[in-house]
Amino acid sequence: MVVRTFEITKECEYPSDYVVIDFETTGLDPKECSIIQMAAIRYRDDVKVSRFVSFVNATVIPSKVIQLTSITLEDCQSAPTLEELIPQLLDFIGDDVIVAHNASFDLGFLNESIKRLNLPVRTFIYVDTLRLARQKMNGVKRYSLHILKKYLKLEYESHLAEDDCYVCHEVYKYCRGLSNLNEDTSKTNVADEIDSTTLHINKTNSNSSDIFDKQLVSAKKFEESGEIDEAINVYEECVHLKCKDNIPYDRLIILYRKKRQKENEIRILKLAIEIFNKNDKYQIRLSKIHL
Repeated sequence: MVVRTFEITKECEYPSDYVVIDFETTGLDPKECSIIQMAAIRYRDDVKVSRFVSFVNATVIPSKVIQLTSITLEDCQSAPTLEELIPQLLDFIGDDVIVAHNASFDLGFLNESIKRLNLPVRTFIYVDTLRLARQKMNGVKRYSLHILKKYLKLEYESHLAEDDCYVCHEVYKYCRGLSNLNEDTSKTNVADEIDSTTLHINKTNSNSSDIFDKQLVSAKKFEESGEIDEAINVYEECVHLKCKDNIPYDRLIILYRKKRQKENEIRILKLAIEIFNKNDKYQIRLSKIHL
């Protein structure tokens, strides 16, 4: 079964009627990972008219995902199943153009769900605000929603599906010249954030060591400028992608120790023990924490 998609990001005129979608998931691979939260917001003449938002039933959520999204098993255990929600979501989207940030990620999960549930073939027309932002937004070196939210000075949470939809919508409006936001946004410090979803797309076409090198340089710059939480986010992306270099693990252990986040320090130590099982220093450190 093939689900057809057509991108119109490079068009000169963009629709003012559309549905913005976003998924929170347990990982990056739609064949191996699961959707744990979905959101779709319908706009008419760029004005919100309705919404479809739900957690998705799950029995396992990795700790790193809980930390990133704040979505817990308690949120998902009593939620509707994917089998119930996907048909409802498709009905909600209808024939509307989809707007999404890094659309191939969300459409990848949607298409995989359609195939897995053996639902009728669908055709989706979409605008990718990640590509659009790269074309239209100057002074930004990284284009993750987290960074664009800062660039546009938006007060939303990150890594929650509905909030990310609203940020995506503002990016879409800004790129079309419709935003009423403060025009001095280009002065915002958004220098070197790592976009994990973009990295996921590009990693098959790039040398992985080069990618990790760029991440480590980026994280180091954040540390030097005192942006510790940003540095932690970048190091966490390296760890999430199972980087074989000790540096992100060592830096996270030190940074979490400084922030007195013992649970996170233990989590990274355990991951380092799995990856670098011939290096005793992580086991020794872990044993001292438990003393």
